[in-house]
Amino acid sequence: MAIIFIACHKNNDEVPQPDPNKPTPDKPIPDNPKPDNPKPNTPTNAYLYGITIDDSWEETGVTVQQIVSAIKAMPVKPTVRIVMSKGTAIVNYKPLFSAVHQVAYVMATPADSEDMKKYTNVDSYVKRFQDSYKELSAYTDFWEVGNEINGEGWMGDNPQFIADKAYGAYKFIRSKNAKTVLVSYYFKPGDQKVTMEDWLKRYIPEDMKKELDYVLVSYYEDDNGNYQPNWQEVFNNLESIFPKVKLGIGECGNNDYKKYSVQSKVERAKHYYAMPKYVKNYVGGYFWWYWVQDCVPHQNSEVFKAINSSIKQTLK
Repeated sequence: MAIIFIACHKNNDEVPQPDPNKPTPDKPIPDNPKPDNPKPNTPTNAYLYGITIDDSWEETGVTVQQIVSAIKAMPVKPTVRIVMSKGTAIVNYKPLFSAVHQVAYVMATPADSEDMKKYTNVDSYVKRFQDSYKELSAYTDFWEVGNEINGEGWMGDNPQFIADKAYGAYKFIRSKNAKTVLVSYYFKPGDQKVTMEDWLKRYIPEDMKKELDYVLVSYYEDDNGNYQPNWQEVFNNLESIFPKVKLGIGECGNNDYKKYSVQSKVERAKHYYAMPKYVKNYVGGYFWWYWVQDCVPHQNSEVFKAINSSIKQTLK
């Protein structure tokens, strides 16, 4: 995937050259966003600063306006992953997608890993993306074609079948010239029969390896005995599998937002959102899972402050 920037200037001597290893800040979010333009944004930021909204936010009593206000208070225009549940009508997501799209880039996740088993054939999985695209493409900038794709057990028992479903969704989204995202699942050594890297090598088709836009990694310390991966090694390995694909972190945070202390969340947020640029194609991501629950209302949220301060640190 190529990102092209066109600038007019007299000569290179007159224009400061940017640091290639430094994230590029995006346009500030306006205080009064214009009515939603019914077409995807064109992302101008090489880095992704991600946050996640899943359906459980509705249990908190938070309003969509509070979510929008919190997004507007962030130091950059973020990418908001909206995770859709199979049991909720796709059209019901349109108000949320539309509101968020006015102030952020949007990444749609039509099928969370928890729902993968419910799609009993490739066609039903692809149809989920076709239907989602029909209703939500005007408000969506990225499409997650597979979530935690290599997870063993809860995803199903046939890895080739799981990969085939993701490939079908990928082919459909790519046919629409939309941006494709694959999220893999990392785990402490020995927790699954096949390593994440070997699974991706074995089951992701060659054309998908070359033409995906993003491969992001989901990781939760809470599920892995607080094991700390060697992220430099992880991304070196991913770069060898996907040399032309943008890489980053696809999920982080806690597996239960009620269970852990604010201080532990603050430390974890700082750890992820201030990560260095591990490899040439590393683009951040992070996508704190319980962002609404931990950060909205934002005015007095220590986790919100930690995420924002860490983002600012990467921009210095």
